[in-house]
Parts: sequence; C-alpha cells; structure tokens
Amino acid sequence: MSSPASRPAASPAVYRAGTLTYTASGLRTVFAWLLGAEVVFVLIDIVEPQVLPVLLKFHGASDKEIAFIIGSVNSVLQLIIMPPLGYWSDRLRTRWGRRIPVLFWVTPFVTLFLAMTPFSPEIAAWLSGIPIINNWLHLLPVAPVIMVFGLLVFLYRAVQNATNTTFFGLLRDVIPDTHMGRFLALFRVFGAAGTAVVTYWLLGLTETHSRHIFIGIAVLNLVCFSLLCWLVREGTYPPVERNPAGDGAGRGRRFLAATKVFVRESYRHPVYLWVYVVRICLYGALLGLSHFTIFFPQHELGMDLKQIGLIRTYPLLVWVVIAFPVGWLVDRRGAIDVLRWGLILITLGYVFTFLFATGPTSFLIGNLLFGVAFWVVMMAQLKLTAEVFHPQRYSQLAGANTIVQGLMIAVIISPACGWILDALKGWSHTLTLPGAGDVVIGPYRLVYLMMGACYLLALFALNRVQHHMRKHGAPDNYVAPL
Repeated sequence: MSSPASRPAASPAVYRAGTLTYTASGLRTVFAWLLGAEVVFVLIDIVEPQVLPVLLKFHGASDKEIAFIIGSVNSVLQLIIMPPLGYWSDRLRTRWGRRIPVLFWVTPFVTLFLAMTPFSPEIAAWLSGIPIINNWLHLLPVAPVIMVFGLLVFLYRAVQNATNTTFFGLLRDVIPDTHMGRFLALFRVFGAAGTAVVTYWLLGLTETHSRHIFIGIAVLNLVCFSLLCWLVREGTYPPVERNPAGDGAGRGRRFLAATKVFVRESYRHPVYLWVYVVRICLYGALLGLSHFTIFFPQHELGMDLKQIGLIRTYPLLVWVVIAFPVGWLVDRRGAIDVLRWGLILITLGYVFTFLFATGPTSFLIGNLLFGVAFWVVMMAQLKLTAEVFHPQRYSQLAGANTIVQGLMIAVIISPACGWILDALKGWSHTLTLPGAGDVVIGPYRLVYLMMGACYLLALFALNRVQHHMRKHGAPDNYVAPL
C-alpha cells in the first residue's frame, strides 16, 4: 500500500471549447482579455444612446433626426453588413482563425471615425467654406452640422457592426460551454462598469467635454482590441463545405447559391425564428427607443444630467453584486428560466416608471427595477443564442436575425417613435392615480410604455422558443437544427 506522500499529484482540470483546451489559469487569462475588450465595446455602445442624443439635441437636431441617425442608420447598416459578414466569417479559415483577422482590420477605422465625431461642428464649418459643397449642403432639409454628425455616425457604426459580429462569434468559439453563463455574467459586470463610467462621470460633461469623451473611448478601443487580437488564440474548425454552385461556377452563380443556402439554413426552423422575434423586441427597445429615455427625466421631470447619471448608476451597483450568482443560475437552470424572470421584472419596471415616476425618488425606484433587469436580460439572451443556435452557424444565424431586426427597427420602430414624439411635442395629459397623485403624461413618458410593450412581447416569443426546443429534444437532449 502506497503512502499518501507517494501518490501522484492530481492532474490539473482541463476545460474545452472546440479544439481549444485550457487549464484554470489559462481560462482566467482568456476571460481577462475578453472582459477588458467588453468594457470598451460597451463604452462605444453606451455613448450612442446616452451621450450622442444629448449632443445632437444641443446642436438643434429634431427627434425625427435623432431617431434616424441613432436608430435607423445603425439598423440599416446591421442589415447590410452583419448577415454577409456572419456567413463569411463562419466559413473563413486562416492561420489566425476566422474572427481575429476581421477584428484586426476594422479596429483602426472604428477608432478614427469615433474620434472625429465630436468635431462635427468644425468639419461642417470647414465644408461650408467650400462654395460648391456649401451650396449642396444648403439644398438639404437638414442643418449641415447634423448632416456631418450623421455621416460620421454612419462611418463608425459601419465598422463597429463588423466588430459586433466577429466579437460575439469569437466569444462563442473560445469560451467553454460549461462556463458560458458565468463568463457572460462577468461579461455584463464589466459592461456595467463601462456604463457606470458613462452615466456617473461622463453624462454630465457631454455638452462641455464631448471631445475628451469620444477621443478617450476611441484610444481605449484601439489599445484593447489590438491586444485582444495579439493575445487571444482561436482553435481549428471543421472544413468548409463546398459551394453548392460548384468550383467552376461564375461569381454570380456562386453568390446566388450561397444566398439560397443562407436563407434555407437560417429561416426554415421555427425555433430560430422565435429567437429572432425575442431579439427583435429586445434590440428594438434598446436601439430603436432607449435613446429617448434620457429626455424624460431631463425635460419632463426637470432633473439635470448629473442627477440623472447618478440615478442610472445605482442599478449597476446592484448588478455587480448579483451578477455572478445569476450567471451560475444560468449555467445550472438554462437561459430560458432566467430570461423569463428578467423580462417580467423589466416590463414591470417600465410600466411602473410610466405610471408613477413624478420625481427623483420614484424615478430611482423604476430605474432600480428595469435597470437591474436589463443586465439580467442582456446576459441571458446571449446565453440563449449559445444554447439554441448551432455552433457552426452561430454568426450566420445572428446575421439572419439582424436582417429582420434591422428592417423592423429602421423601417418601423425608430421612425415611428421619432414621428410620434415630434407630433406630440407640447402635448400633455394629467392622470390622477392612487398613491401617485397627479401624473403628467408627456411625449417622453410614453417611451417607457413603448419599452414595456417590447419586453412583454419578447416574453411571449420566449415561451414559443421553449415550445419548439422541446421538439428538438429539450431540455436534456436538445440538438440544434442545421
């Protein structure tokens, strides 16, 4: 019998993601680089709905113009860029992987266009000094400075959408399924930290220090994503299937054949279609409506930006405390259960704010409800896609989702919201409610009701996702359809 001292040391735990293997320390290292990039990713995403609307309003943009620049432009770009890029990156094979090369090439352009955005007034003034361009600019129904803002947002959002597609595909490729929920919880904690930086420190400085905000975030983007490309490695992937048109087919025939494959694989299965509906509702609220929520406390409750930023920070502090337990719960119970309760809570939070927010205290209560629930929902919906989508078609299916999502936001949700708000400008109605007294309903308060409706519809669609997953073996033996 051997003594305890002579027994061989236990082998370190090994975690797998495709062909990648990690020790515990190696997994923590990959987590660290991805989470650092997430902070920058969220800073860019938060600048648009929270800082840019204030900047545009400061320079005289109407609500319709804000809705078009922030909602419609981005949705159209997602529609154009993300589906073909997702399809192509799923099938890309290089010595550096299928996601890293795209991130490497687009990062400098995101940095450049983001840094230029706050200089739109100076660029517009310079362009107006060129007679031919000045004549052309003044033929347009939009002020030159708003036109330049729109152009630069178009440019940086074009390349940022490429980052979006490949970054989330990279997460799916390099993070083990066994730790995905906990990683996404940390992912959203770091995202919340980035949001806290914007809401607590930067929101109140938007009108006076916009250049410092945009340039600082642009530089962080360049540094963090460059390091990510250098230090994170992808595994190997299965061989790419041959183009159905054949090797000798012309470019047009190959494109048509690839399009048919894309449509057939992406829009045939009801379980995927209902996931698309869930995400249309979530991102319709986030990208099509949420940029107007800043104006309700500012213009209808009479709060200043610093106070609003402080109130919006409190839910982030709560989320930091509960994030890891929620991530553990997602790994243990699955995304659907956690997402369902998150959607219930966020719907109640927006409805409460619409009905009862009359000052800082009640506005804070509503923000705590929907603000905490927002991070639960956004973390769980990412895990939902990882659970439902086939891993070899992840970015393609995300791109297919973006087609219908982009159309809905660009053509219906964002323009309709901007049109309603402009049409109701100056309108108000006083409603007497028990416990709240007289509640003045103005245009920007209605945005909270619209947000609640979006999340309630997402809850219905999620139940349909669960129903169709059962047809493919869920909860214990789910097999993603190809």
